[in-house]
Amino acid sequence: MAAGRPRTPALGLARRSGSSRLSTTAASSPLRRHPWVLRWAGLLMRGRHAGDASLACSDAALARLPATIELRSADFAHGAAMAQRQAGEGVGGNRSPALAWTELPPQATHWLLLCEDPDVPLPRAITHALAWGPSSVNALPEGALNGGHAPAGVTLAMNGLGRLGYDGPRPLPGHGPHRYVFQLYALDAVPPPDLSREDGLLPWLHAHALARGRLDGLYQRDWRGRTVVASPP
Repeated sequence: MAAGRPRTPALGLARRSGSSRLSTTAASSPLRRHPWVLRWAGLLMRGRHAGDASLACSDAALARLPATIELRSADFAHGAAMAQRQAGEGVGGNRSPALAWTELPPQATHWLLLCEDPDVPLPRAITHALAWGPSSVNALPEGALNGGHAPAGVTLAMNGLGRLGYDGPRPLPGHGPHRYVFQLYALDAVPPPDLSREDGLLPWLHAHALARGRLDGLYQRDWRGRTVVASPP
């Protein structure tokens, strides 16, 4: 082993009770006191991923929806790197990207936006953002999905880290590139206020989704935690 490298630790990857959430922010977690634990975790679990099958858009019924919505961002192209200012707390500025989309089907009254990371080393993709709003809103400026900054009529729901709105990319150091899959669904009804990815989202979308769109962003950190895939801030 190279001099100066820490020994392999006993991994303290805290999961929230009853879910597949990976907590890296709890003050009592060894991940906060010993950041090198995260480095070893990323390297040791480099080949483990939730996988595309765990994405909402891979659900058989949702995959059959017409992909007629063009979801885009002024901050990154589909399949390109996200800016560091959009990365999560402790890595970047945690600012949600600017998003816009083409006209929804005529019968749509609302839309729902979901962002998931299928490359996290957990049983299921983790939710980084969940929000919805009226069809009259067809764009979200940068930061709109951060708590307290949502446009009028837009609802921010709980993400997979237990917070409202957006939590940006914060992949494990050395784990490889992660995709952040933004999905927009046109709806024929307003979602219930308590809707979440873990509690009833897919069945509700089966009944009310009309069309879909998708935009993928990338983010990666090296084993030291430095950003290696990111567009200029």
